[in-house]
Amino acid sequence: MPDRTMNETLDALGQAFMEELDEIVRVGHTRMGYRPEDLVELDVRAQSACTYCHMLSEADRRLIDRDGIRPLEIKGGLKVWLVESANVVIRLKKMDEDGKTRNYPTKQALAYDAQRELPDLPMPPDRLTAGYWLDATGQIINRVQIARPNGRRLPTWCAAIVPREERKAGERIWVDVTRQKRFRGV
Repeated sequence: MPDRTMNETLDALGQAFMEELDEIVRVGHTRMGYRPEDLVELDVRAQSACTYCHMLSEADRRLIDRDGIRPLEIKGGLKVWLVESANVVIRLKKMDEDGKTRNYPTKQALAYDAQRELPDLPMPPDRLTAGYWLDATGQIINRVQIARPNGRRLPTWCAAIVPREERKAGERIWVDVTRQKRFRGV
């Protein structure tokens, strides 16, 4: 498995691809924009499932015929995109502010998060998760982010993608939002 820093990994993905990821996630959430009276009937799980389906559809529309990007459906239901030039695979998920996914993980998801080999998904590409963190109402995206899970409680790193309209000229497209570890007894 590649032993790269956050900077190296995200630089390999490139600004254009990260902007596209940001758009994929935001379009997926926007399509979830049902009327308020309909949305009330959907619990958080159903809302997440609908948004996930919309994100996958948008990713397919944008990435399916792109050179150097291959969609992979891993036996067991995991859908990821292999970005060959960056040597990473990316899955889309709802996340918390730390970049951790919040559902009950399957054995497959645990293996993905721990950066282990899966059938039909050989080593060494880094396994990344791209997704969204919502506000308390579940209606507004606080940020779109990319994380590198490691099989433990918190990901190795998490980067927020700065929306184009909030970025200043010459600024990097992402900022490090990795939660800093605390020392015991402090």
